[in-house]
Amino acid sequence: MPVLPQRDLEGKVAVVVGGSRNQGAAIADAVAARGATTVITFATDEEAAQQTVAALGKHGGTVEAVRSDARVSADVDALFESVLARHGRIDIVVHTPGAVLKKPLADFTDADFDHLIDLNTRSAFNTLRASCRHLGDNGRYVVLSTTLTSIMTGPYGLYSGSKAAVERMVLAAAKELGARGITVNAVAPGPVDDDFYHAAETPESVEAATHHSPRNRLGLPSDIAPVVGWLVSEEAGWVSGQTVRANGAMF
Repeated sequence: MPVLPQRDLEGKVAVVVGGSRNQGAAIADAVAARGATTVITFATDEEAAQQTVAALGKHGGTVEAVRSDARVSADVDALFESVLARHGRIDIVVHTPGAVLKKPLADFTDADFDHLIDLNTRSAFNTLRASCRHLGDNGRYVVLSTTLTSIMTGPYGLYSGSKAAVERMVLAAAKELGARGITVNAVAPGPVDDDFYHAAETPESVEAATHHSPRNRLGLPSDIAPVVGWLVSEEAGWVSGQTVRANGAMF
């Protein structure tokens, strides 16, 4: 990937949905460091959001935290309208929320299904639809998926299925928005060493995944943020409708 200009996003407005923690916070830091006005959202953990806002303040730009539940379409619509009202434009949207449940398909309940579809599929659809309506010309949309959509998934079947649907929506939106210069892509990490991953795993499965890596470690949020950062840059304008698998050759 090319070396990115230091302040190449000055004058742009970025919305990082779920940008208060984990990979979302690393991505928010990356775009704020490059000069973008950065709006992060959180659903419940206001303390973490305010800590992230304070940390991003070191970059000297405008940073805001907005409570918004991406599963609720009215929340997403209000978020986009409020950002447009305050800043006059939206250039970049990155969608990071998700959830994992690990069990055989036969053991999933209706409530489990609703939980994964709401957090992984519906939430991404809500922000993608709003982005289709409100992103400016030459805008950028990136959503986090999972490498598990491309391999045998075992007990991750419903999780990977809920993310695979998002990857197909990415392809459709890229076709619809291409004439305006808007790119739509997914980034599909492998296991990343953060709260999201550890909440779904046991110490034994974390150790097994670590040893499966050619580098003998899990990914880090700082491994994923630069991939997203490139996709939202001007240099990536010819890359759209793609799923970029960022997994350190683990799969």
